[in-house]
Amino acid sequence: MKSPIESPEGDWWNEKVNRRETIWLGLSGAWAVTLFGWMAGWMQFGEQNQVGETLKLSTADYREKVGAYKAQAGELDGSLVPPGDDVYVGAMRYAFDGLPAVLETGREYVFHLGSYDVQHGFSVRQEDTLSKQLSLQMLPGYEWKVPMEFDDPGTYHVVCNEFCGTGHRTMHATFEVRESVPEVSGGGGSSGESGDGGAADAAYDGWLTGDARGGATSNWEGSAVDETGADEVTVTVGPDGEYVYDPAVVRVSPGTTVTFEWASPTHNVLVESAPTDWSGHEPIENDGFSFQHTFESEGVYEYYCQPHLALGMKGVVEVV
Repeated sequence: MKSPIESPEGDWWNEKVNRRETIWLGLSGAWAVTLFGWMAGWMQFGEQNQVGETLKLSTADYREKVGAYKAQAGELDGSLVPPGDDVYVGAMRYAFDGLPAVLETGREYVFHLGSYDVQHGFSVRQEDTLSKQLSLQMLPGYEWKVPMEFDDPGTYHVVCNEFCGTGHRTMHATFEVRESVPEVSGGGGSSGESGDGGAADAAYDGWLTGDARGGATSNWEGSAVDETGADEVTVTVGPDGEYVYDPAVVRVSPGTTVTFEWASPTHNVLVESAPTDWSGHEPIENDGFSFQHTFESEGVYEYYCQPHLALGMKGVVEVV
């Protein structure tokens, strides 16, 4: 054969395969079968594989489960303490609901994993250990129960390892594992349900409580910040990385210009209800961004952050 791109002479495709080539083909086939069987066995019996029951349920039902868990959990140093051996984590763009938490070494917990919107990743590693990492998936419409036990105390980082949108890089959380965790009474977390049914809950038709869409607004204390008479007012979007608008409710006079300033990434301002046309700001922006709107008409303007509505990131501008 003179050239590899020219057809060889003769009836070459009917030539018998060389015996040595036959042996190599046989060895390659046997090795391929061996590797296939090895992988199947490793997946079936390997201790690295996470196992656990999987339940099929709606995202709304799973969100209610996480809310109930948070309502029963205790609170320690700003983190949730599970009321038992079950830890509920809900994923959403771009946060993990149910974290941070405080767990105990040597105790087996059942992590309940689910998503409120799209597929997310649940990648866990200890703060100072790069070589050991657990990578799982969180799917909408399912609740995955995964038993976990942590022998080493320390801070464990959780990141989303499945691209989920423009704010994917900011989706992270932590939980702490301690050698001992004191008994903490329940009720430390917010379930997203309304409180005692008082005047504060009834304000603005309950928009800032869990009775409306999304969770309860964590920085709503029952009264608006009165800025009537001011020409300009600033609302901070996500101060200190928290999922709130600060102030949650501001009362202004007609003609006041309100500036929304982003202090943390992946937030927007969508309008829930307004007495007149107000478009808010739909694109998701990062810290350093700001926009203004002058409120001319009297009434209540309710708004929220789309990625973090489930966490209660809601606000109100009341024009009087």
